[in-house]
Amino acid sequence: MRTTSRVLALPLLAALVLFAGWRVVGQMAVEHHRETEPRQALQWRPGDPQALQHLAMGQLQQGQVPQAVAMLRTLLAHEPLQGQAFTELAGVADSQASADAAALYAIAARRAPRDVVAPAWLAQRAMQQKDYPAALAQIDRVLRLAPQRAPEVAKVLVQMAQDPAFAEALAELLRSQPPWRPQVLSSLRGAPQAEARLMGALHARGGLSPQEYADWLESLMAQGRWGAAYARWAGGVVAEGQRLPKVFNGAFSQIPSGVGFDWRRRRVPGVLLSFEPATGTQGQAARLRFLDRRVASAGLEQPLLLPAGTYRLQLRQRAEHLQSGLGLQWQILCVGPAGVVGRSEAIDGSFDWRDLSVTFTVPPDRCPGQWLRLVNPVASGAAQRVSGELWVDDVQILPQS
Repeated sequence: MRTTSRVLALPLLAALVLFAGWRVVGQMAVEHHRETEPRQALQWRPGDPQALQHLAMGQLQQGQVPQAVAMLRTLLAHEPLQGQAFTELAGVADSQASADAAALYAIAARRAPRDVVAPAWLAQRAMQQKDYPAALAQIDRVLRLAPQRAPEVAKVLVQMAQDPAFAEALAELLRSQPPWRPQVLSSLRGAPQAEARLMGALHARGGLSPQEYADWLESLMAQGRWGAAYARWAGGVVAEGQRLPKVFNGAFSQIPSGVGFDWRRRRVPGVLLSFEPATGTQGQAARLRFLDRRVASAGLEQPLLLPAGTYRLQLRQRAEHLQSGLGLQWQILCVGPAGVVGRSEAIDGSFDWRDLSVTFTVPPDRCPGQWLRLVNPVASGAAQRVSGELWVDDVQILPQS
């Protein structure tokens, strides 16, 4: 009985081995031919998805559009979730101005999430329809898939941000911190209208970090647009209906922010600048300690926006053993060609709190903005050395009739 079973099992085993071998040979043939000779691959496996796709792509390249469409539909019959097939069908429909193109590209975008062709087409279509949020959602997808394209696309987005509606939609998306946001913000330089619209929209939405806000104001000032910078800054530091003094935070009642038209603290080796309570004042004062080193500036300054006219700078100060070659000096300096329009008397020696007053005139042109600075008027050399202390408080600039 056992002998009979063995005799029957041997042919069956041989058939199984032969079948397995045939399948291996077929698989090898399909893998070998599916790209170069997809028709031969399909003879071994009629429904092989990759062979069907390569055959359809070849037919499209040869202009055999009806055959390619039929092959792509055959592919989808075997692989309904094959997104690339929908992309190719959508491309054919688009070339034929078919209304099916949009629906096919939408399907392709869902079923081929790593492909940029479908979202790029959908973005272009949404732009044509002025559906900017939908267009930007697709652009965001493209740039996340192909981040190397961000610098190029950012320049286009900046150009389009001159349109107020597009700038609003772009600001809303940038507020969500997409990875390509820095490229857009850096591309705003040299595009003042787009910069004003986009940064203004971001600022209104609370979408700017403190550093981005400060950089924006600095960019406006660097472009000579001091009026625009002042308007943006003033809106955030004063309540509606109130007026700002000519010198902001002149009593140093709050620690200077260094942003916009607040006091700036420049780092100067050899000068220690702090803001602290002082005898003889009701609040804080600026304290400058000079360490007997060469300094050109004390590092205390504030940008101003004074219209043409005559003004008086007044402040209170006291000094302890303040020594320098020519004494320190307050200056009002135009950012334009007009240069220095006001200088104080020399500040030197030791004295208790006393007033300082300087009358100066801002010309009607060549002076779009000004700087108020405490400087050392000595150009260079050993006479630039400064030692001692200076306290400053109650800085004001008042218009003169």
